[in-house]
Amino acid sequence: MSEKIPTRAEAFELLKKYNQTESLIKHALAVEGVMRYMARKRNEDEEKWGVIGLIHDL
Repeated sequence: MSEKIPTRAEAFELLKKYNQTESLIKHALAVEGVMRYMARKRNEDEEKWGVIGLIHDL
């Protein structure tokens, strides 16, 4: 079974829809950055892990 991971744009729209406070959006953006950094360091899919970080609290 293959799950579809949303694009970053789709993920950001979901984030704005379900997290309407500025602080939660900033938190999600920070986690996205950390996840992208860690993915890069581990030779993993940076886009995939960035999106996962962006919507991790949904």
